[in-house]
Order: sequence, then structure tokens, then C-alpha cells
Amino acid sequence: KGTFTCPLLQPFTVYSVTISLPPSTILYTRLLRTKETVPDKPEELWLDPSTGSLRWKALPSCKGEIIGYQLNITARKAHDGSFLEFKQVLVNQSVTQYMPSHQTPGSKYTVTVQGLTVAGAGAASLLEFRSYVSGNG
Repeated sequence: KGTFTCPLLQPFTVYSVTISLPPSTILYTRLLRTKETVPDKPEELWLDPSTGSLRWKALPSCKGEIIGYQLNITARKAHDGSFLEFKQVLVNQSVTQYMPSHQTPGSKYTVTVQGLTVAGAGAASLLEFRSYVSGNG
């Protein structure tokens, strides 16, 4: 009937499509790229103890060109969980670390990082950490 479906194609991949008649007549040939999808979640997300910055491993462009990362940072009081602040940060695809602004001592932070393609945001990696009151001596 003229329709052929390939259900197992990978996203953001170039395929060569050729329609031919035996023994060697090529009727049509074309390179096609499948659409981008949202990326996988970042594999690693950690707080660098030497700098205090959030770091993550860059995502590969397997499902689409990575155009950036979205960080959601929520701060709550550690003793009762009450809300302190929320911040959303967008960084470009070459950035794999972020230095949070001043951290409130005695607070619990929840951070998520998501990769972005033109198809949207992927699944989020999650990190929770506390900031402690630093004392002298």
C-alpha cells in the first residue's frame, strides 16, 4: 500500500532511506533525521566540598542537542521544614557547575538539575544537602 513503519528508530539519528526495484533501480534515496526528544536525567549531581559549588556530568547529545540545564533550588529551615526560598536558574550547555548564592546556616537545600533540548526538559537528578552554622575555634 506504500506505507512502511519503523517503530524502533532512535531519536535525533540520521537514517538513509532508499526505495529500489530489483535488480538495481533506485527510485528514491534520502537522508532523514528523526526528531529530538527530551534528554535523560544527568547521571551525576554532587556538591563539591572544596568550592561549595553544585556540579554535574554533561549530558551526551543522544536524544537531541543539549541547549542548556535548568536548576531548581529550594531552601527550607532544617529544624521544621518551613519554606525559605526558591530559585530557578538556566545555564547554557557548556556549563556543568553552579555556585549557589549565600546559603543560610541551618537550612536544608533540595536541588534538581534537568537537561534541556528543543523538545523540552528531561527527567531531573536530585540532591539534598544542609548548610551548617560555622563557628570559630
